[in-house]
Amino acid sequence: MSSQIVGTANGIVAAFHPSCGSGCQVHATGAMARSFTLNGSAHSGGNKYVFTVSHGHPRSTHTHYEWDFNKPGYGAGQVTYNGQTYRCDDEDRQYGAGCVHPTMLSVESDFTHLSQMAALPGIKDNIRKVQNAGLHIGRMNSTVPLTRTTKDQADKNRKAVCGPDVHPKPGDIWWTVDPHDDGTKPSCDEYPFAETKQGGTAYNPPNRSINWVPLKENRQQGGIIRTFFGRYHILPGDKFYVNMG
Repeated sequence: MSSQIVGTANGIVAAFHPSCGSGCQVHATGAMARSFTLNGSAHSGGNKYVFTVSHGHPRSTHTHYEWDFNKPGYGAGQVTYNGQTYRCDDEDRQYGAGCVHPTMLSVESDFTHLSQMAALPGIKDNIRKVQNAGLHIGRMNSTVPLTRTTKDQADKNRKAVCGPDVHPKPGDIWWTVDPHDDGTKPSCDEYPFAETKQGGTAYNPPNRSINWVPLKENRQQGGIIRTFFGRYHILPGDKFYVNMG
């Protein structure tokens, strides 16, 4: 961003004072760390944050920005505004603490790259079947993104559609099952994911579907989802999409 001094602004002394909420400390860096005089030269700097969080206790806040302006012979001036809310947490032991803007929807993998689940044949087909029908649940830019749910609800969702009483029907097994390879055992895959509010019986077909896949595919999918949740700090209540193309 660039600016230009006009009128009698030359010679004004500017001071920048950022602040944030409980458990958060912020101080300006670079030229913003001290008062400076507006004289037509560029001044740049940033903010450095220290945010204290503990497991099980995410915190949300925003940065309050204050600019004070003084010039001999003139009244003092001030400009204040609040930045966008952000949240910090330490919920995932693998990826550690981090901060995100929770209102910004994340995408697995991202807006330009397909999810790693697109490389899993049975799971890919099941997700695309639902994303291309009905409400397009979880498809990028659809009106029904996926929403992470709690572990307890995820367990209920899983039992509701892929419980112990659900078994493959003739024609469901499209691969070779090797009795000596546990990874080829039939495994029930559901979409929307059990880990979401849209999972379980929240919707009727064609907005939900199950498919039988090799157990190793389901295990891979579980790892992809857990990694996505941890890396992007997706907590219960956060919305996201899955890019399946």
